[in-house]
Amino acid sequence: MPPVQEIPEGVSSIIVDEKPISIVEIRSTGDVILDVTFENTYACNKSIPAEDIRKWRMSKSRPPSPRILYRVRLETLKKNSRYFQHLLGPSFAEGGSITEAFARLAEGKLNPAEVEADKLPRIKIVDEDTATKTAGRETMFGDMLRIIHGADHTTKPITLNCLAVLVVMADRYNTLPFVARYVQKAFINFKYPITLDKKVEETLRQKILIFYHTDQALRFSSATRELILRGSSKWVGADETTADFQTAWWDLPDGLEVELAHRRACVLRTISSVQMQCLSLYASKERQCRLGYESSGPCDSFQLGEMIKFLTKKGLLSLIPFQAVSPEDSDYIWPEAYSGDIENLVVLLRQCPSYQINKHHTHCGLRTKLLPALEYIKSCIEAGVGIKFGRVKSDWSREKWSLVSGAKSSKKSFWVGGKEGDDVDVAGDKGEFDFATVKPKSTWGMSNLGGEKAAKSLFTAGKWNWLREPETEDRSRSVFRPTLE
Repeated sequence: MPPVQEIPEGVSSIIVDEKPISIVEIRSTGDVILDVTFENTYACNKSIPAEDIRKWRMSKSRPPSPRILYRVRLETLKKNSRYFQHLLGPSFAEGGSITEAFARLAEGKLNPAEVEADKLPRIKIVDEDTATKTAGRETMFGDMLRIIHGADHTTKPITLNCLAVLVVMADRYNTLPFVARYVQKAFINFKYPITLDKKVEETLRQKILIFYHTDQALRFSSATRELILRGSSKWVGADETTADFQTAWWDLPDGLEVELAHRRACVLRTISSVQMQCLSLYASKERQCRLGYESSGPCDSFQLGEMIKFLTKKGLLSLIPFQAVSPEDSDYIWPEAYSGDIENLVVLLRQCPSYQINKHHTHCGLRTKLLPALEYIKSCIEAGVGIKFGRVKSDWSREKWSLVSGAKSSKKSFWVGGKEGDDVDVAGDKGEFDFATVKPKSTWGMSNLGGEKAAKSLFTAGKWNWLREPETEDRSRSVFRPTLE
C-alpha cells in the first residue's frame, strides 16, 4: 500500500478516497478540478528543486509520485488548450461527467464557481516522466495553468531545466502560444547558462528546445549553430536506448534533429574536399609547381609528402593499405569520422606550414591553396550554418539542407536515429561550387540573406573546385568529388 501523501504546512487539502490530497487554487472561482498524478520512476535523473534528486539517491528510495488537485476554470482550459478542449468536450467521457456534475449542482441551485472544491467534478490525468525525466515537475504544471489563466508563475528560483520542463509540458498540453508569449516577456533577462564545451550538450539542447518552442529566433539560430559545430554524442553511433537520450531535448522536434546532423555532415564534407583536392592534384601526373625549374618536379613530390605528414600527424588523414577483405569485415581498417569541434578543425588546418624545397619555391605548397578556402568556409559558417526562422518557426523548413529518403538500404550514407529512424542522404549531386567565381573577400561574412544563400550553396554542393587561378587544362581533372563507395 503506497504511503499517505504528506501535505505541506499551509497548503489546503480535501479528502479523496479517504485520503487527504493537496489542492492548488489556480482560480478560487474555478469550476472543475484537475486530479493529476505525476508518475516518477527510477529513470528520473533530475528534479525540481535540484537537491531533491540527491536526497532520493542517497536514501536509495524511489522518487515520490505526488497526486495534486488543481482548481481551474473549464472555459479557460478549453479556450487556451486543444488538449483540454478535446478531453473535456462532449466526445470524451470526461466531458460528459462534467456536464452531469454541473446539472446536479444546477438542480441544487449551486454555482460551480462558488461551491467547495470537494463538490466539483474531478478529471483524472496521469502525467508520466518519459519526456523530461524530472521529478517535481508538478510545480511547472501549476505554472503552466497559471499562465493560461492570466497569472504569473510562482516557482522560484527558475532554472534552465524548469523552463525546459515548462515548454515540454506546454507542447504536450497544447498551450504553447500562451506560454511562449509569457516566457518572452517574463524571462527576457533570464541568464541562460553558457555552454563552453561538449560536456554540457544537454544544457545546449535544452536551450535549443526552449528557444524553438518560445519563438526566440536569434537565440535559436545561435544555439543550433553551436550544436552543429560541436557535434552531438547522439550522432556518433551511441546507444540511443539509454536513458540519457530519452528526454524530449535529445530528439528535437519537427525534423530538427535530422537537419542539424545533416548540416554538420555537409560542413565536414566541404572542409574535407579542400585537403582532398590538394592531395589529388599533387598525386596526379600534372605538374603543380609553375616555376619551370629543374626542381619543379621534385617540388611537387616534396609538397605531397609534407602534406601527408602534416595531415596524418593532425589526425585528419588515414592511410589505408590494400586489403582483400570486405569493408564489413571486423578486421577491416577504417578511419573514424571526425567528432570534434569544427572550429578547432579549421584551426588545425590553418596550422599547415609553408613548406619549401628550397628558397625559390615560396608559394608552392598546401598552405597557399588552403588558407583562402578556409577563410571563405569560416565566413559561410558564421553567416549561414545556424537554422533561422522568421515570424513563424516553421519557416526554417523552407530552407532545409537535408533530403530525407524513405528508401530502405543496407548501406546508409548517413544515419540519425529518431523515433521513426531516418535515413539521411548527404551524398546527393547538387551541382558544383567553383571558388574562382566567388566575389572579392571584402564581401564575405555578411550575416544577411545573401550570406545564408552563399553558405547553403557551398555546403550542399556535390562537387568543389577550390582553385582560384585561371586554368588552361581540362577542369574536370582538378575537381574533387567525394564518393561513398
